[in-house]
Amino acid sequence: MLSVRFLGTASLAYALVLSLPSHVAAKDYTVKADAATTVVETWEGWGTSLCWWANAFGDREDIADLLFTQKDTVTLKGKSSGLPALGFNIARYNVGGSSKNVIDDSGTEIAMKESEKMPAFKAIESFWLDWSSNDTTSKSWNWKADAKQRKMLELAIQRDVDLTEAFSNSPPWWMNNNHATAGGESGTKDNLQTWNHGQFALYMATVVKQAKESWGINFTYVEPFNEPMASWWQFPGGQEGCHFDVATQKDVLVKLRAKLDSFDLQDVAIASSDENSNTQTLSTLTSMSTDAKVMATIGKINTHGYGNRASDRAPLKELVKKVKKKFWDSEYGEKDATGLSLAQAVANNVNEMGVSAFVYWQPFDGGGWGLINSAPGNMTIDTPNPKYYALAQYSRHIRPGMTILSTDDLNTVMAYDATSKLLVLATVNSGGAASKVTYDLASFKSVAGPVSAWTTETSGTGALYKASRVELTGTSFSASIPAASVMTFEVKGVAV
Repeated sequence: MLSVRFLGTASLAYALVLSLPSHVAAKDYTVKADAATTVVETWEGWGTSLCWWANAFGDREDIADLLFTQKDTVTLKGKSSGLPALGFNIARYNVGGSSKNVIDDSGTEIAMKESEKMPAFKAIESFWLDWSSNDTTSKSWNWKADAKQRKMLELAIQRDVDLTEAFSNSPPWWMNNNHATAGGESGTKDNLQTWNHGQFALYMATVVKQAKESWGINFTYVEPFNEPMASWWQFPGGQEGCHFDVATQKDVLVKLRAKLDSFDLQDVAIASSDENSNTQTLSTLTSMSTDAKVMATIGKINTHGYGNRASDRAPLKELVKKVKKKFWDSEYGEKDATGLSLAQAVANNVNEMGVSAFVYWQPFDGGGWGLINSAPGNMTIDTPNPKYYALAQYSRHIRPGMTILSTDDLNTVMAYDATSKLLVLATVNSGGAASKVTYDLASFKSVAGPVSAWTTETSGTGALYKASRVELTGTSFSASIPAASVMTFEVKGVAV
């Protein structure tokens, strides 16, 4: 993840670029649907990481209802009412590396090297406390750790979550060269000790095994890395993070697959490598793709959505297609509270990169990063940012199992459910004026209607999630999309 502390001028510039109008000036135009061209065969869903916010709010059922159901209205205790739930079906659980225990190292006491820049709620507790025993029933292991994040994972699965991923930001501190989880002494060198590659793989596999046997949770995926090639994981950092060179990643992946298989967890797929941007993901995957043994361990490619370059979207899409892996935007976030940057990122990453899932980083955070303005460190939750409603435009309507089809407008995401014959179109207008958009659905066999619409004006002063009806004329309909807005349309009775 790229916390607000790491956002430099380049990332800020990217956010500003996303907010620029896709059409130089707002104007009327037609979106032509292409029913015969598939962008994503099966949409897998929407979701969020559980760290760090669930380390603070993980025991709240109202939050679980808000994020992980499709309820029409949810009330956040003491603050907001009537919020449309987001309907997330993906939860990424952070396997922590931090702990406050002291280890006796041949008569010398050692403890985790703590960073004064890392707040307590970002220090996710490790289950493995020291190197003295691999026996998970011994005192070297603490399975009571990380209670709140585990609770939110449980609540999420009790609701709509059907895809789960266990991921690491840093190995346990005592496996690292500098005994810290908040970055290494150098941000460009491996911090995991070379002799602990296997132990780190064992740790991740053991947590997945424990989850299955003791928590009743079957993880779909496990991911041992988080932005591993980034150079900013340097102590004293503001969050858990660890640099892994590609060669180290490859070694850990092979060892992790072997450990999972030894635990009879062959059905748990490995995801990799959660690099910070599509550019770095393309570089890392290019290096790995020539190694058949390593590629055989990977079931899914994860990329983060920070600073994604338009020129790298298509090459990355083609490489993922070539290696025949699933492909997620597994982490996205920025400090544009309006939601325009988010909406543009969804459109870009679905239409141009072909990701089959979109995972938001911190739904509860401050500085515009959160969907709900919050301060987890102070245990406070305020009101939703407009970006909450912008994401709802996509997550409530483009549902898991749908097929993403093509249009000639990169600002429009179009999804189809063959069973219910429902067509969904979500369009972002980043311009400064309203735009009349006509949707030409003539490529479909038949279009019966009716057409329902929802509008989010990201200024925060207009419609937040306003429902309306649109008149269908033959196989087309038109709507005026307000400036700086997202509109979603559901068209019933559509046959291919």
